[in-house]
Amino acid sequence: MKQELHRLLQNTFEIFTSEEALVRINSSKALIVGDIHGNLEALEFILYIRKALKCDHIVFLGDYVDKGPHSSEVLERILTMKLREPETFILLRGNHETREMNRVHGFYDEILDEELFLAANRTFEEMPISAVINDSIFCVHGGIPGPVDLNRINKEEAFHFLWNDPSGCDGISASIRGPRPKCFGGDVFSEFMDKNDLSLMIRGHTALFTGHAWCFDRKMLSIFSCPEYTGKSNNASFALLKEDELSIFTFGRTGNCYSLIRNNF
Repeated sequence: MKQELHRLLQNTFEIFTSEEALVRINSSKALIVGDIHGNLEALEFILYIRKALKCDHIVFLGDYVDKGPHSSEVLERILTMKLREPETFILLRGNHETREMNRVHGFYDEILDEELFLAANRTFEEMPISAVINDSIFCVHGGIPGPVDLNRINKEEAFHFLWNDPSGCDGISASIRGPRPKCFGGDVFSEFMDKNDLSLMIRGHTALFTGHAWCFDRKMLSIFSCPEYTGKSNNASFALLKEDELSIFTFGRTGNCYSLIRNNF
């Protein structure tokens, strides 16, 4: 398995290198998926739904590894799909696709292979940071550093896009996540959205008991796609964008498998 994962990392490295920090896609039906965190069963359930819905694209918001028991299998699965359908599978980078995080939160302890660990993070560093769907919906793992111009996003300055969170306080403020991450208020968010002519932001990065939460007058949606996160009983969600209409699907444990609980429109 380690040899196969190493091969996938090498091959997808070239694909990610060719992608810009901001990926633009036009899609009549796109699935948007939040944090997976090593939950292979949840990933397989989402891929099953994606196939049933016949989606044109599937956008992952990052955090594939750490916290859960199957980080390497999740990584192998999504990289395989990226190789098969590079234009369909959009894999954004999350804050756990950084060596500072995945060395201590489970991924390294799972693989116990320094060479593979370095290869994985070399590939993670080339992943795109954000995506825009149909020129109006901004997808990112964490948040924004301020009212920046989308055209100036680059992979070398990814940190705040991976780490930042929305806040009820205006401006840029400190974060409980540490000294470097920041929080951005509704005023900063509105200026960013207006400057870039966007209608909605979809982000991950936040564990949510129901799997999703709205913010800033329903112009920001947070989604979390890892049910039973770290042994908890939370549900999870993913979003479907169909001809510019958004639906939210919530799923969770029913007996010995995952199933859809409800749709939220």
